[in-house]
Amino acid sequence: ALNARTLGLGFMGLADTMYKLGIRDGSEQAQEFASQVTEFIRYHSMLTSIELAQERGPFPAIEGSIYDPNNITFEIPQPIRPHKHDFGRSLCDWSLIMEGIKKYGIRNAAQTTVAPTGTISTVAGVEGYGCEPVFALAYYRNVYQAAMDEKGLTLTYTSPLFLEALDKANIVGEERKLIVDDIIETGSCQGIASLPKEVRDTFVVSADITSQEHVLMQASIQAFIDNSISKTCNFPEDAQTDDVAEAYKLAWQLGCKGLTVYVTGSRSEVVLETKETKDSKSSEPVAVTSKRQRPYKLIGATYKAATPQGNAYVTINKDESDNPTEVFVSVGKAGSDVAGLAEALGRALSGWLQASINPMETVKEMVKQLTGIGGTRSIGFGPNRISSIPDALAKVIADAFNLAVRFNGKNDNPDETIKVEKTKSPFASADMCPECGNYTLIKEEGCCKCYGCGYSEC
Repeated sequence: ALNARTLGLGFMGLADTMYKLGIRDGSEQAQEFASQVTEFIRYHSMLTSIELAQERGPFPAIEGSIYDPNNITFEIPQPIRPHKHDFGRSLCDWSLIMEGIKKYGIRNAAQTTVAPTGTISTVAGVEGYGCEPVFALAYYRNVYQAAMDEKGLTLTYTSPLFLEALDKANIVGEERKLIVDDIIETGSCQGIASLPKEVRDTFVVSADITSQEHVLMQASIQAFIDNSISKTCNFPEDAQTDDVAEAYKLAWQLGCKGLTVYVTGSRSEVVLETKETKDSKSSEPVAVTSKRQRPYKLIGATYKAATPQGNAYVTINKDESDNPTEVFVSVGKAGSDVAGLAEALGRALSGWLQASINPMETVKEMVKQLTGIGGTRSIGFGPNRISSIPDALAKVIADAFNLAVRFNGKNDNPDETIKVEKTKSPFASADMCPECGNYTLIKEEGCCKCYGCGYSEC
């Protein structure tokens, strides 16, 4: 930052200015107006940066950059189309910039950008964020914050500049109310025949501007911005992939440094939305999965499976339609950590099954997710290898429903059968150590001690 001293000077409220001047956003006139405004800002920011360089010196990394006074490669920015209109703006003498850089260098390696300015525009009462067109002449603003409930707060907004235009057109009373009620549906006034043509031509919103016009507006501004720009290209709900592709290609060809595309209704939660979009979301069917009630009697079987933590007893119960309904898992002594985790695993799987629309598909997903989960130890070899309690549970469920389970292991011999130590292991009834996580916590001499890491409860 110190070496380059880059800045991001920009603007907001371009759309407001064009509303006041009667310029249709997106039109060729608007493209040139935006271009001239941006050129003016870039020109004077560079002029001031050169004055600062004269006073304090250029940015330290200027040598070898495009602004190197000994080898200037900076080129005077050019509009995408020659400027023809006179908006009353003073001329920009770029020769002063070139002479100033040669003599003093420049204080800032980059001077301009166009930020989103969403919140500060709202605070300042500006309708056009950054270089964006006005979103809608009337819309809902959704406010979300932790202190509110999940629904948040919805505010209704109507454009003050549009209301001002209605005042000038002497549209008041009931006629005015009907127009605003109509606009809040779509945010646009284009379909209201009772409005004067000059009002409709001027007060366009983002949805009224074509994707090509959106990109051309951005490119007109980008020509005089040395950083990138925050700009959204709006598309209707029925936009196709090719439409979006064409917008990105055009932006690239015109020298834009980035582009954001938004298709109406493509996000479930947005800050700004019209009534039409809000209503369409509220009318969409919501997928609800109701938990199946457990009948009075279920029929099942209990399976015994060897695990690294001892024998696991798995009970799988089915309903009268032979759909899997619940799973119980018991490992080790009651009250131990292992037993508690095994019981929790069974409850979680039972809840998953009872909330499922298609239990058999859920069973397949369970087997897929649990197979191969490993711990610190494993027993058995080849297809009989058991890496953990979840791994053993996956194999039991697969066996109960005749599902194929993928064998997990690189060097295991599939022909070898499970091998479990017949001799009594000191860790056969061990619990999980809270310090290292290994099943090497032994109860002895009135205390619990871990033979893996040395942890002791005493």
